[in-house]
Amino acid sequence: MQKWKKTILIIGGIGLLAALAVVLYVFLKPHRDVSKEKGVQLTAQALFDAFKTNEAEANTRYLDKAIELNGEVADVNTNQDGHIVVNVKTNDPLFMINCTFKTNPGTLQPGQTITFKGICTGYIPDMNVVINEGVLVK
Repeated sequence: MQKWKKTILIIGGIGLLAALAVVLYVFLKPHRDVSKEKGVQLTAQALFDAFKTNEAEANTRYLDKAIELNGEVADVNTNQDGHIVVNVKTNDPLFMINCTFKTNPGTLQPGQTITFKGICTGYIPDMNVVINEGVLVK
């Protein structure tokens, strides 16, 4: 019985050290700097069309990749975390490209055409394509 308890403690200790290593790796790894990455260049409409037409293929091509988009600002808001969120128009007035900016992009007005870069985090069906870590290019 004593040997069994010792084995359980050793296995538990190894598991605890492994869990600690994973947590440290996740929290201490360097964050992506999208401003230094070369983004896939396309229009906001082309990105939206890709997701609306074939979401699985668009996920393969764009998900978790740096995307550089050109489009017209629909509106500018601030989210609950205090980050600037810019909605970019598509041909369908009900759907937008939703970009949360990493840093304040300055004064943006509805109707203004901008070029920005960010990380594509996916598509919410019947809603928006979501971009995070956005930075203004032009």
